[in-house]
Amino acid sequence: MSPPTDTYMLLRAFVDELARCGMRAACTSPGSRSAPLVLSLVGERRLRCYSHVDERCAGFFALGLAKATGVPVAVACTSGTAAAELLPAAVEAREARVPLLLLTADRPAELRDNGAGQAIDQLGLFGSAAKWFVEVAVHEAGERELRWIRTLACRAFWTALEGRPGVVHLNFPLREPLVGELDLPADATGRAMGAPYVARPPAAAGAAAQAQLAELLGGARRGVVVAGRHERSTPLGEAASAFAQAAGWPLLADPMSGARRGGAAVAHYDALLRDEAFAGAIRPDAVLRVGDLPVSKPLRAWLASLEGVPQTALDPDGAWQDPDAALAESLPLEPAGALASLAAAGVPGAADPDWLQEWTSADERAAAAIDVALRGGGGATVGGTLGEQGRAGGRGEALSEPVIARELGVLLPAAATLFVASSMPVRDIETFWPVREDPPRVLCNRGANGIDGTVSAAFGAAAANRGPVVLLIGDVTLAHDIGGLLAARRLGVKLTIVLLDNDGGGIFDFLPISRTGAALAADPSAQPGTAGGALDIYSRHVLTPTGVDFSAAAAAYGLGYERPADARELRGALEQTLAADTTGVVHVCTDRGANVRLHRRVWDDVAAALSR
Repeated sequence: MSPPTDTYMLLRAFVDELARCGMRAACTSPGSRSAPLVLSLVGERRLRCYSHVDERCAGFFALGLAKATGVPVAVACTSGTAAAELLPAAVEAREARVPLLLLTADRPAELRDNGAGQAIDQLGLFGSAAKWFVEVAVHEAGERELRWIRTLACRAFWTALEGRPGVVHLNFPLREPLVGELDLPADATGRAMGAPYVARPPAAAGAAAQAQLAELLGGARRGVVVAGRHERSTPLGEAASAFAQAAGWPLLADPMSGARRGGAAVAHYDALLRDEAFAGAIRPDAVLRVGDLPVSKPLRAWLASLEGVPQTALDPDGAWQDPDAALAESLPLEPAGALASLAAAGVPGAADPDWLQEWTSADERAAAAIDVALRGGGGATVGGTLGEQGRAGGRGEALSEPVIARELGVLLPAAATLFVASSMPVRDIETFWPVREDPPRVLCNRGANGIDGTVSAAFGAAAANRGPVVLLIGDVTLAHDIGGLLAARRLGVKLTIVLLDNDGGGIFDFLPISRTGAALAADPSAQPGTAGGALDIYSRHVLTPTGVDFSAAAAAYGLGYERPADARELRGALEQTLAADTTGVVHVCTDRGANVRLHRRVWDDVAAALSR
């Protein structure tokens, strides 16, 4: 066979094997050297291939899709800086434990390190962000080589998925000619009945670890369940809620866990634990942690302060979510199954009958104080479904960022997914998201906590076709990944974008730098009339207002656009945008200074309510 025929035979077998293992999606971007990879992926009918102009957007789109489905997604790109553009997504996938296959085309050995165009060092390009790296030799396509590359594809797929899920990087040095009139011969090396060449069932949790967990918790009477980010499609939320109610333990659940539900859930632990008197007095005798650590800094600080209290984590991935070295036990148990087994066995025994009531009573007082504070800060009283609120008309209260977070927690249907940006949006969701029996799914790029690729990741999650997807995002984060909006028109993916526009990175107004004299000094390099109009160092270099006209941006990308002025109009805009067939932006303008004052009023009012 000719060299291009050999190449395409091997790549066809490679892609066929990925599909046999269960892969159903891939992302591509333009390039010449990557043509054999792209043509092989697109030619596989079991895959849906999403075309992207920008490799960084492709990487994050794939990450969002893999996050939503739990199945590895492949990303193919050409050589050079195109491959380097995938690094941010690789880092996030590694930290968030999302399975990805990064397929980078490369120049062959004779074109490396000698001045050939578009040739950089791609060996181990993603460093420790990749679980596994392999240089894939694509040459003769005999029966032995076809069996080898099928095994390689299976190993890559299962390695990305099993244990601690993450990134597998395969680098393909491809020689010219890269395309040709190819009539490929039949390949009989695949297993019968469409089976993968090598199958790997998931590892089973050990009975010994389950027994150890039951022993650790058996004597606890004042325990706490802490549920952090868990974005996979497992029943952890239901299992954590059922266990906490059966045990009589409070459940402190980040909305990204899916566990903020049921009678034991405490919605406002972030505000409660900011009160030093409450945090010091409410001391458990055991802590059971599932998922990642929650976003809440007060909760993390409280857990770190519990010296002498045994804390146990269920950590099947070996993620070691323990920056404060507070854990005493880390057990490799799948959390949903482990909690269900504990509840069925009646472990732990009898709880202190007043323990859960102490938490839920405090939570009720906090909720009342927050409701009053949000009304005073222009907040809306929430309740009822989106359709019910829209038909009732609601009242025209002014909007605030906390109110929007709480509104979404009540209004979004159970079938929806909220993809929330890092910085303030994810913190407001944790602080103001209510307890409800059927919460929508919440996803966020909280592996590395960056703002990179948020728009693209949300579109990727929407491509999973599992109900409506709403993106809650700030203006700087949207501007950072504004090219990701191309996915709406090019790929026909529907997303509802709720844009919180406070003219800069509002989270920094909560930090000491916003009050530092050196930062507030005039910026000698700033020129009047530049974007954002920021002339002091803090505003220009930390807040970084963009000056983007988002209505014009929406028009440029062919998106719908609404700009509600109050809570009633917000509900109407959400209902209209969710019902539309295309992507739309609901643009809410807020004031940074008022936002800081409202948050501080909430914390003060909760503390006052607890002291009464």
